[in-house]
Amino acid sequence: MERPGKLPSLSALRMFEAAARLRSISRAADELFVTHGAVSHQIRALEDYLGFALFLRQGRAVVLTPAGEELLASANTALRQLSDTVSVLQRRANPNRLSVSVMPSFAGRWLTPRIGGFIDRHPSAELNVTSTGALVDFTRDAVDVCIRWGPGGYGGVRAELLMDDVLFPVISPALCRGRRLDTPADLAGLPLLRSEGEDWQPWFQAAGLDWPEPAGGLMVSDSGIMLQAAIDGHGVALARRSLAALALRAGRLLRPFDIEIPARHAPEGIAAGSFPATTPFEQRPRWRYWTVLPERPSDTPLLKSFLAWLRAEVAADLAAPLSVDASLTGMPGA
Repeated sequence: MERPGKLPSLSALRMFEAAARLRSISRAADELFVTHGAVSHQIRALEDYLGFALFLRQGRAVVLTPAGEELLASANTALRQLSDTVSVLQRRANPNRLSVSVMPSFAGRWLTPRIGGFIDRHPSAELNVTSTGALVDFTRDAVDVCIRWGPGGYGGVRAELLMDDVLFPVISPALCRGRRLDTPADLAGLPLLRSEGEDWQPWFQAAGLDWPEPAGGLMVSDSGIMLQAAIDGHGVALARRSLAALALRAGRLLRPFDIEIPARHAPEGIAAGSFPATTPFEQRPRWRYWTVLPERPSDTPLLKSFLAWLRAEVAADLAAPLSVDASLTGMPGA
């Protein structure tokens, strides 16, 4: 093993790499949790040490010199390799710790009610479940596995399909009382709850209804919140099977029709790109649940056990029937 040559400070290289990669000193300061002035000072000190400029001074614009571009490529590779190695060693040093990042709706409606079974099997495990939809940096955030809802195709990670999902209407027994729901057209007059990205119109079409997308009523950004609103009797929700299953089996929600559609919608942020809002439903990407892990394998026995348990729970959930509630059909008052 050869001795490394003389290098500038690691702190200066980190701040240069962040500012150069992000093309912004302010964004680099936010990423590294330091001040704008600290980043600028370290970059100037690095240039003084090297004896040549890394950035061209053009007002607030961050423009790299050719030497800066070359140093960025090497610094990014070296820092990523170093952070990956540190992350792997940390996981090995504490194999009894497991950190899971989960979408809020899935955490509340699917994972949390079931996680006790995994804890019972691993009573000494230190399990940390973070409920967030934010992107995760595995090396920075010390997360072992993410469960994500999206179209897939994620780069720089290992992603494995966990399960597909479908959408169908659900309604609370209280809101059904005194109503007949013989056909989908009987939804007329009922409040229809809405969740961003999961439109009613494709389900209307599948049900043979020439109805436009609802324009009024409650709109929420989280599917779990919408489901709770349906449980509380505030309206009919177009729910994901994964999130509604336990409430249906417990009788807190009813499924009046067996018509369902796949979960498809344009990913957030690309409505003006490859998948505009006018893209036909059948051409929109299918959204699924995925397990996402670091690209470099460092799976502990505890993580492998969690993934095996997760797959078994998904298989059991999908195998359990969700039948149409026959009491809603033909009754004068349910």
